Amino acid sequence: MKIFKILSLLAASAMLGACATTEVSTEFAPGIKNGGKEPVAAVTAENYGYYLFGFLPIITGNPDKQNETSASMFEDTVTVENNHAMLAREMEKLGAESMGDLRDSTYWTGGFSLWIVWKQVLSSNALALKPAPEQSAAQ
Repeated sequence: MKIFKILSLLAASAMLGACATTEVSTEFAPGIKNGGKEPVAAVTAENYGYYLFGFLPIITGNPDKQNETSASMFEDTVTVENNHAMLAREMEKLGAESMGDLRDSTYWTGGFSLWIVWKQVLSSNALALKPAPEQSAAQ
């Protein structure tokens, strides 16, 4: 019975421990352009998960249910491809045609668990772009 309680507590804390999120910022200084296109928003996608010894996934954020309490067990979903897909979904909601200034960064931490369980955080940032008003009028 004690083992069941411990495993239940571990599973519950793990479900709250991994996350996939996106954030959108729409405030820009006037007149900012990126390659002749106008930024609609700056979008950030972040996904993180926990790994046994740094390579066996235990629990990771669910990129298909971003900004929700949802996780994937024993599946490595913390990938650049998944983050870019999350960015694309947010940009589609904003009506953007393309993304620019795309940057990815990742970091690992494991010292909190004596390097047995590692946490990976992958963050991707991009500008959601649309044609500048003068370009749209010329077409």
